[in-house]
Amino acid sequence: MNIAVISDIHGNHTALEACLDYLSDRKIDIYCFLGDYCGEFPGVEQTMKTLYDLRNEYSCFFLRGNKENYQLDGLGKDRPEWDDYPSTVGMLRYAYRHLGKNDIAFFDSLPISMTVKNEGLPDIEICHGSPVNVNEKFTEHEDSLERVVRETEAGYIICGHTHLVFNGKHGGKHIWNPGSAGASFDLPYSYRFMVLHDRNGGWEPEFISLEADVKRLVREMREAGLYETAPYWTRFTELLVTGECGKYTHGHLLNRAMEICRDRYGECIWPKVNEECFAEAFRSLFPAYKAG
Repeated sequence: MNIAVISDIHGNHTALEACLDYLSDRKIDIYCFLGDYCGEFPGVEQTMKTLYDLRNEYSCFFLRGNKENYQLDGLGKDRPEWDDYPSTVGMLRYAYRHLGKNDIAFFDSLPISMTVKNEGLPDIEICHGSPVNVNEKFTEHEDSLERVVRETEAGYIICGHTHLVFNGKHGGKHIWNPGSAGASFDLPYSYRFMVLHDRNGGWEPEFISLEADVKRLVREMREAGLYETAPYWTRFTELLVTGECGKYTHGHLLNRAMEICRDRYGECIWPKVNEECFAEAFRSLFPAYKAG
């Protein structure tokens, strides 16, 4: 039995295609997708079509991530009062414009976690963030880790959301994160996923990292107009795939912009983060950046 686990594609259809091409001759029995199908890259429609086509050929399990929740909550819809905050809402709007009603209905049908059962083999609990919260990074917090291990019956727990590979054991339970296929924070940037193999009555992980086609990714972002759609958000995505983001994440950029916004205006309520604040935040984190 071989189970492929792919998480956090974030609209990076180039990465998804590379992962699936690699897996095409690996005798995969089940595909598990842990959510965040849209996000920072322009291949939203291609990503969804590929996933739908795959489920017609293979046994597939799909989970809902926080990016899907954002679309279900309508955060990608056009709201004139948000027009001045493109770096905050630009990619949410982009994804919404490239999703159909069938995609939104599909997102709404997905669970945030499930137990994968195979006769004669141990159960596997899969989730995006944690089994009860798509936004929880439970592997990064001791209290959350203790709670999840205590409340989960399965001996194997696989999560996504952090965009970082994790291979650990806690309370007698194996905890794994395949990393992000499309927007990995692990360095060097690459397309990351995993395959589970049944060995000796249990599961053994194989963590896989594929070299990214960086030039193609940046070209696709430019051709799709993302630098205009979400100016500083997309500049950071460029630094992510070129490996120049260092220790920073999109979250660091947003938090820094909101901090500047609060200092300047006395308060900052998402998504009303002025572009000038994003510009200052970006320059403070990446002073050497030069547009290509």
